[in-house]
Amino acid sequence: MPYPQATAAQVAFFDEHGWIVVEDAVDPDDLEELVRHCDTILAKKEKMAYDWAWEKGTPVEERAFKIVQSTPTHFWPELNESRFRRWAVEFGSALMARPVEFWYDQFLAKPPGTGAATLWHQDEGYWGRNLDDRGITAWMPFHDVDECNGCMHFIDGGHRDGVLEHRQPEHVQSDLLHCSPDESRMVACPIRLGSVTFHHSKTPHMTTANTTDQWRRILTQHLRVVGSGGEGGHYPWKVYVNQFTGERTTPATS
Repeated sequence: MPYPQATAAQVAFFDEHGWIVVEDAVDPDDLEELVRHCDTILAKKEKMAYDWAWEKGTPVEERAFKIVQSTPTHFWPELNESRFRRWAVEFGSALMARPVEFWYDQFLAKPPGTGAATLWHQDEGYWGRNLDDRGITAWMPFHDVDECNGCMHFIDGGHRDGVLEHRQPEHVQSDLLHCSPDESRMVACPIRLGSVTFHHSKTPHMTTANTTDQWRRILTQHLRVVGSGGEGGHYPWKVYVNQFTGERTTPATS
């Protein structure tokens, strides 16, 4: 049955491993409106999305869009009332053992054959110290995913290793960051449509490149403990890039 409640065993697994797969969690019929909206983003990506793998030296109007990144709820706030969102907040609250709230979402799509890998990173490496052990992410595909089209990979127990040093890839113009975790503890998580993964904000994770002949499309729902406030207290490697002007900004740290 879709939209299950978290069991004690699932909460204990998440606490130990920092990630979990919840099979058959979402009714695929409830994703139809979301998929239509995200198809609109892909059709108008030059105005509604960014390229997370924007290559240095490439003019903004010539971006290849190897990782399309957008925020559907920014354009369609009614998504906040969807069943999959309410369930993600409830299930995430159980896993974190305290109430969490929806913060923001990301539509992430990788084109056929040319979609780039999303490198190892921790969400807290982007978010900053205000979210120290206070964030959790639900990762939900629009179709089956595996290692050929970009399923999730986690570092098992990596949420207990602290925030690793992050850096920007030399060839990337966007604010993409990556770290170097202990890959001997890597776990790949191929899942079917309707299944969802959750991971702690300190858990290192990555997704492989898309080598298939179809778009790989997913939605992340980023959740934070109620009362956490904004990001704040950024780590020194944090950089914002305006993909329409190319301007790079490093926020103040505290």
